[in-house]
Amino acid sequence: MRSKRIVIAWLLGCSMFASPGFASEQVPSNCPVTKPPHPAFVPPAPYPAKETGRFWLGTKALWTSLDESGIWSGIVSESGTRNKFWWWREGWQYDTDMRANEPGLIITARRIDGDAPRVSRPRVTNAEMGGGYAMLTMLELPTSGCWEITGNYRSEYVSMVVWVPNKPLDESR
Repeated sequence: MRSKRIVIAWLLGCSMFASPGFASEQVPSNCPVTKPPHPAFVPPAPYPAKETGRFWLGTKALWTSLDESGIWSGIVSESGTRNKFWWWREGWQYDTDMRANEPGLIITARRIDGDAPRVSRPRVTNAEMGGGYAMLTMLELPTSGCWEITGNYRSEYVSMVVWVPNKPLDESR
């Protein structure tokens, strides 16, 4: 029963950062977005092996979920494009890991196809997921373009390249 609650909570959490569609945005050929690994990474139970349109990236020591298109979609504002960013680690516990070892997860991002300020998010929070926990941060990338994002937790690294589009399809959001 607990495993079902964790999986349901995870799926609901993913839907919170599913974002508006982007106007037929194509990833340029000079942006080597991260594609699903072969063989695919499958997180330990109770997390689902696959979610439609997304893939897991990382290892049991640190992993996240990315859109298969390679597009970083989110809420576009005057200061950039922001999105919730969920991270997991096998056996990670809020009480013992988060409180005693802040800041814990550190996210950095750098634009690789042009000039933009580097982004660093050393602060994360916890997200209860049906009796278990995930690490959660809000990441805002200041410009469109090709970005390399790296997560670091206790010397475990996961890096990816994403395309940040110019504008969302639905301007009213």
